[in-house]
This record gives sequence, structure tokens and C-alpha cells, in this order.
Amino acid sequence: MADQKAETARGRPRSDAARRALLDAAYGLVVKQGYADVTMDAIAARAGSGKQTIYRWWPSKADLVLDALEDWAETEINVAETDTVAAFLHKVCDGATRAGPVLRSLMAQAQFDPKLRQKLKARLIEPRREAFRRCLAHAGVEARHREGLVLAIYGALWYRLFLDEPLDAGFVRRMNALVCESD
Repeated sequence: MADQKAETARGRPRSDAARRALLDAAYGLVVKQGYADVTMDAIAARAGSGKQTIYRWWPSKADLVLDALEDWAETEINVAETDTVAAFLHKVCDGATRAGPVLRSLMAQAQFDPKLRQKLKARLIEPRREAFRRCLAHAGVEARHREGLVLAIYGALWYRLFLDEPLDAGFVRRMNALVCESD
């Protein structure tokens, strides 16, 4: 029993405040400098933490940055399938514009890292596609048109994001028109 208590008491307990600071530092640095130029040392320094604390939570920089981006997206974009299609697209485009440097950096790195690409798709891309599918269903778009619209609209969104072209109200209007024409 004493051995069991000693086993569970080893090391400091994880701090939610330290975790939050690391997520914010990772996101902020990658937005400012790009994924490739950010080091774990820089993230730790900006968060006022030690590098060993990072490795207690995340096995790699890619995992930390992906968590930071996922956390930011859940907090800042806040999309709901009950939004109108235009409102949904506006939120996604606004969020993608603000996170553009992080998204471009992470996606560029994912081209050389199949595991990161798989995680990026599973944790960031597919959940937003699925939310859009539900939004389209809520808007009354026929099932036979939904997948094509998801592919076309998200394809256009990523294309413009990669080229650093605006994801503005005009883009949202054009994408919303595609949805309206599908009926």
C-alpha cells in the first residue's frame, strides 16, 4: 500500500494553467513565426515553463501545435450545424483567415509526415466537414448533394487559404450560392 502511494505521488501533478499557457504560447508563436521556425524551447520560454513539462503532455511539437490549433478552433470558431449555411461559412472562413499561418504551416509539414497528416485530417479537418454536412442537412439540402458541396466548398476554402487569397464575404456569398443552386 505504501509503495502504491509512493508510485502515484511521484513528480508534480499536471497543472491546467501550465497546459493552457503552453497551448497559447504554441499557437501564438506558430502564427507569428511559422511551424518550422518554432522550437519547443521557444514555446516553453514563452509559456514560462520547462521543456520537460511540454513532454509530459505532448510527445512532439506537431502534437502540441495540433492541440493548440484544435483548442483555438473549438473556442474561437464555435460553429453549430443549426447555423444558416452563410453563417456557418462566415465563421469557418473568419477562423481560417485568422489561423491561416498556422494552418498553412501545419499542412505543409503534414506533406512530409503521414502521421501528422492523418491526425490533422481526423482531429481538425473531418470534424468541421462533418459539422458542415449536418448544417447542410439542417438547411434542407438533399442528401445526394451534400458530399459534393462539402468537397467543393472546403476544396475552394483550402485552395484560397494556401494562396493567401481572401476568405471574405464575397467568397461566402459565392459558396452559399452553390448551396442554393444545388436544390
